[in-house]
Amino acid sequence: MIQIFLSHNTRDRDWCEWLMAEAVKHGIKPYLAEHDQQAGGNLADKIEAAIDASAAVVVLITDNSVTAQYVQQEIGYARKAKKLIIPVVQTGITTEQLGMLQGVEYIPFDFENPHEGHAQLTARLRQLAVKHAEAQAAKQRKEDAVMVALACLVLVLLVVDA
Repeated sequence: MIQIFLSHNTRDRDWCEWLMAEAVKHGIKPYLAEHDQQAGGNLADKIEAAIDASAAVVVLITDNSVTAQYVQQEIGYARKAKKLIIPVVQTGITTEQLGMLQGVEYIPFDFENPHEGHAQLTARLRQLAVKHAEAQAAKQRKEDAVMVALACLVLVLLVVDA
């Protein structure tokens, strides 16, 4: 199952839960730090490990999160880790407010009519899941071919030894 890291401000958690419920239906595991409580653990290490383990980072950019330090740090770490970043941006946020995400195509999200943004995000996540499944299938075929080649080599060596 493919994992998606969801970067957001905790004040937008209800929206995140709603947006990501559809992802689960398509075989995508959304990672929300709030769902991964590790008392005594280092929060930064936990977040970095989760981003590293994710195929993409979905960033919910709202009035609440546009200046949130943690969200900006997660974006920076995701960029450094060369992760696909999918911004979901509240209408009214200017491109200047996007910081490191300026120039990145984003999904507009209108809180008054959220279904279109939700549908766009779902479609993008579905594409990502299909791509991941195809890559996993190709990897499995390659591993199978290597095993067959090794089996043939063993057979040849046994025949030569006989």
